[in-house]
Amino acid sequence: MPELRLAQNQGQGPFHHLDTLEHILETVRGVEREFIEDRIGARIDEEGRRGLRVVGLLHDVAKPVTRGEVEGRVLFVAHDTLGARMAHRVCRRLGLPARFADLTVTLTALHLKIGFMGNPRSDYAPERLARAAGPFGEELAVLSWADRLAAQGLRLKPEHVERHRELCVEFLHASWDLGPHTEPDYERLAGQMSNSPAADVGYAASRARLLTARGLSEDAAVRWVVGLMGHDEGSEEVRGPELR
Repeated sequence: MPELRLAQNQGQGPFHHLDTLEHILETVRGVEREFIEDRIGARIDEEGRRGLRVVGLLHDVAKPVTRGEVEGRVLFVAHDTLGARMAHRVCRRLGLPARFADLTVTLTALHLKIGFMGNPRSDYAPERLARAAGPFGEELAVLSWADRLAAQGLRLKPEHVERHRELCVEFLHASWDLGPHTEPDYERLAGQMSNSPAADVGYAASRARLLTARGLSEDAAVRWVVGLMGHDEGSEEVRGPELR
């Protein structure tokens, strides 16, 4: 993953105690610790655990190219949205299967959302976020928790950590209440995307789910995404509903 090379020695401000690359690696270690400590109660099978190790490496992949400063404050604007697209390209390059790519793209796009659930201005209430995460709710909770613990800056207080743990548990319960979540029909989706690599199918499934969580019908979301995937994502004519 050469995309991570730029993350080395990149500062992140007072909410972090590590540079971007070390934060990413610490998040992966945090995921592994949660498998042992079980502090939030997520139930993840071996496939999900393997996927989370890759997602941990990619969740902040866009930070090096989105870093900016405003009045001395370090910002990474839209690194979750851009990161989802970059993660898709990595999954395609590595030849990963559709479900693996879906997991990676979905969690990269949503990894900040649990932390903002308690904010009245948040665009993702727990139920809506659970719909967006779909069958990957357990993995999203673990990633969010590990990501929080990997940011131990001077401004962090113990009550902030405990509040985030409570939000992860709240989200898990919302996901369980809405479940069981339907697994995407990757084979059917692949049939609508002729000659597309498996990673593209996974990316399409992720985007369709996020759009459905925002209010589009499932059929409309799939039609829009399939049409999008037939074009160059960077071209002007394919702009449509925002991934976030």
